[in-house]
Amino acid sequence: MNYVKLTIALIFSASIAFGQKSNVIFFTENRQPFTLMMNGISYNNIPQTNVKVENLNPDTYSTYIQFKDSIYEGLTDKIKLESGQEVTYTVKYTESSNLDESIRKLSKEIFSTRRSEPVETNTEKQPGKYSLSVFSKNKITASTNSTSTTSSSNVSQNSNSEPETSPYRGSGDPLKGLNVAKAKEMNIGNYYALIIGIDKYKGSWIPLKNAVNDAKAIETTLKNKYKFDNFRILYNEQATRKSIIAELEWLARNAKPSDNVFIYYSGHGEFKQDMNKGFWVPVDAETASMANYISNNDIQTFMTGIKSKHTLLVSDACFSGDIFRGNTISVPFESSEKYYNEVHGLSSRQAMTSGGIEPVMDGGKNGHSVFAYYFLKSLEENNDKYFDAGQLYNKIKIPVVNNSDQTPKLSPIKDTGDEGGQFIFIRK
Repeated sequence: MNYVKLTIALIFSASIAFGQKSNVIFFTENRQPFTLMMNGISYNNIPQTNVKVENLNPDTYSTYIQFKDSIYEGLTDKIKLESGQEVTYTVKYTESSNLDESIRKLSKEIFSTRRSEPVETNTEKQPGKYSLSVFSKNKITASTNSTSTTSSSNVSQNSNSEPETSPYRGSGDPLKGLNVAKAKEMNIGNYYALIIGIDKYKGSWIPLKNAVNDAKAIETTLKNKYKFDNFRILYNEQATRKSIIAELEWLARNAKPSDNVFIYYSGHGEFKQDMNKGFWVPVDAETASMANYISNNDIQTFMTGIKSKHTLLVSDACFSGDIFRGNTISVPFESSEKYYNEVHGLSSRQAMTSGGIEPVMDGGKNGHSVFAYYFLKSLEENNDKYFDAGQLYNKIKIPVVNNSDQTPKLSPIKDTGDEGGQFIFIRK
């Protein structure tokens, strides 16, 4: 009888102790890999985009996050873990205004209506900074920690140990803490590409030198190396406002819910300060009137109306970053088959732009703009079967920033149906 009482008491004590434990998850919003240290204990020797630690005692932890790319300053902060909670933190990136300082000093006459030639500047570019933000708080249930109690315990005792089955600390599922549904098999539909390039502007718009060359090189690379089933091409005189709208309407009519749409625009862009709105400039827009422009609001409407599973818009034009409005979030990158199944199964509506609300250069490297040069380089050098838009962006951002006065951006377009997925380039 005493033995039974003792056993019950031990089980009861263990359940209380378990209930008092806490979990914590960190992931970088822009997929920058990092290592994590809390209270002097290292939790991953290999940089990852997301790290989960389980079975921690409720307490205040001094946290240090060191990023794989040394251009970024490490993040030091303190977090407080409550009993029985699993807290997910977003490691948010805030860009430095210093990156754009030299651009603001340049005259509007040079930049307001065209992508410019390279301009000498002595402004030193400084990277932005990271900060922690609470993404979610959930109560720990008995099933939450069922998969890896032993693994977490070993990590606490030996900071140099690595899990045998997964580099993700404390869990075999790197997306578990983000409440992402279980992966399904990839149902890969057709791939459509709409590519627009304009050099031969007239009237008040100065002709460009590299826009068509950039667009044609993108077309060639996609045809030769990646799965694409249908190309819609508009170069120079073909790229009127009417023709561009007609091609977007064609995509809206023909792209099915399992398909993938890639849109590339290379040409002039304009931003009307008094209206706080950005525009594409078709070839037949010979004056500074908005009558023949295509607004970013119009483009956003088509991004909603095209019923593909994934739509990726890439815009290499001045002020193209105006298309981003509001805050969004995506599933953090994890190099695994499960990750690609997850992000392919979630709808995406993303835009990658060569700059923010700023001018961007027409000249650059090897007959391409700086943005197009590194965009092409990343596509051509990729040897993996799957290569998503987030991976591509991470490869081009720093070299573009370091070799120009512009900062590329990648983000879901708000209110267009994005669910946190990714457009995936599939190598032939």
